Amino acid sequence: MHCFEETRVIDVSAQTMYNLVMDIEAYPAFVPWVSHTTILSLGESELRAEVGIDLAGLKHAFKTIDRFTPNSRVEIELLSGPFRFLESTWSFEALAEKRCQVSFAIEFEFESAFLDMVASPLFGAACKTMVKTFERRAHSLEHK
Repeated sequence: MHCFEETRVIDVSAQTMYNLVMDIEAYPAFVPWVSHTTILSLGESELRAEVGIDLAGLKHAFKTIDRFTPNSRVEIELLSGPFRFLESTWSFEALAEKRCQVSFAIEFEFESAFLDMVASPLFGAACKTMVKTFERRAHSLEHK
């Protein structure tokens, strides 16, 4: 099992960061390894989505169920795809009007040993840049 956690204080509101994480359909525009996304269903406190990934030519898609508490937390669980296991959590704590603490945690393991050996270093590296990627997106949208 591969795990990664990061907690950072950033100069963006908790609501802005939450909104960026929930804007799954925009991921292909700013998350380098995401090739496509589709919202499959949307309810009051959960959604189902498909995310296509392209890791150095290794192309796969996976489906998740995302349970959310507005402006506070998003919990992501695997429904199907090339993973044996995938769970992720984002949490957002407002510290000031334009300052928040963002926490991101992910655990994953690819289904096949070969895919785990080949893709895990690439997917793990992508996960390590996740908070920074969303922070950069927030700052770029603020300056438009």
